[in-house]
Amino acid sequence: MKKYEVIYNTYKDSILSGILKYGDRVDSIRECVKKMNVSKTTVETAYNKLVLDGFITSLEKVGYVVSMNPERVLLHHEILDYSSSHKEKSYDYDFRVQSVSLDSFETTIWKRYMKEVLNDKKLMSSYGLSQGEYGLRQALCKYVYQNRNILCFPEQMVIGSNYQSLLYIFCGMLDKNKVIGLSTLVDEQAKQVFLSYGFHIEYLDLNHFIDDIQSKHVDVVYINTTCFTVDKQSMDEKTRRKLTSLSKILILEDDYNGELVYASKIKTSLFSKNKNVIYFSSFSRLLLPSLRIGYMILNEEYTMKYSASSFGPTASKIEQVAFTQYIVDGYLQKHLRKLVREYKEKYLYLKQLLDVYISYPAILDESHMAYWISCDVDEQKLLRLCELKSLGITYGNHEIGLSFASMHQDLMKDGVIRLAEILKEC
Repeated sequence: MKKYEVIYNTYKDSILSGILKYGDRVDSIRECVKKMNVSKTTVETAYNKLVLDGFITSLEKVGYVVSMNPERVLLHHEILDYSSSHKEKSYDYDFRVQSVSLDSFETTIWKRYMKEVLNDKKLMSSYGLSQGEYGLRQALCKYVYQNRNILCFPEQMVIGSNYQSLLYIFCGMLDKNKVIGLSTLVDEQAKQVFLSYGFHIEYLDLNHFIDDIQSKHVDVVYINTTCFTVDKQSMDEKTRRKLTSLSKILILEDDYNGELVYASKIKTSLFSKNKNVIYFSSFSRLLLPSLRIGYMILNEEYTMKYSASSFGPTASKIEQVAFTQYIVDGYLQKHLRKLVREYKEKYLYLKQLLDVYISYPAILDESHMAYWISCDVDEQKLLRLCELKSLGITYGNHEIGLSFASMHQDLMKDGVIRLAEILKEC
């Protein structure tokens, strides 16, 4: 801990514990320098942070005094108590299907870009563009051409916080008499968007997907092409060709992690094959779930219909500008290559462990970096035992989800053995 942080925490704790009360005088900078045996600059840094955080204030002819009254002290404690009681549980072996590789993401580089943006006062003082920052749209045009064979222009691209917010924007441009076709496996977030707009929805059986589109007179099809089948596989090339041959159908392509391929051959995007496709993607799994940046690429017809004045920005300008420089300097492409190597090694190793220790069948969900184990067990007992054994899993529809994304390889074997023991008890 840095010296100024020690001073900051000393006075903060004294105020929050009631040793120093509202209106009490705090040591002068000179007194603190002598008491803590540090430099004047160190004390000034600590005091400036205490002032900024509302703990103390400087009064003329008096010096520094405590500015946090009892009500604010109480509120501070309540917030801390709430935060600690709602803190996300950590596990010794965390296989939950919700995380990404933390070690591969170079946080120091990202912090540097964020710091540069935060130091640019002129940039910080203005609103972001509704369509997304132009520099980011330019950078992403090059990125999708390299990785998804998509040729587009910045004017076609809209930046948002995630695919659902972008889908809301797109549906605002869509005629409300359109019939929407959704796979029977469509996720609830996407379904909710269409329901909230009041569209008529037809559900499409995957066994005769193309036939259902035609027989049910569907106008618009929304599909997740990377996790299309019941066994979590991407849409095959034959179905892609048939779908893109339907000239009067508008296709909304959710290309979730379409470029992050490590166990199969990369599939061509639908957008690159048909002019009647709207493309959606995001970076929540490629980078960090907390980095909320997604994008939508409009075709020519809807680029003409889109009006930025009708919408507000949904993604942070600060993150967009930092992300732009991150891409331009080549770090996104470098990170993608690193993940492909890492996940290829991890998924193969986890499969070996499952073959040895788990008797139930498992299938790979490449886009979510996980295996799904089909097993009909007592759900409550399974989850209870996993909690007792500090084993994090995802469970639903008689399937156990085990993600290898954030797991260290040296922990995988013990984690799988622990799961095998639990399954025997269930």
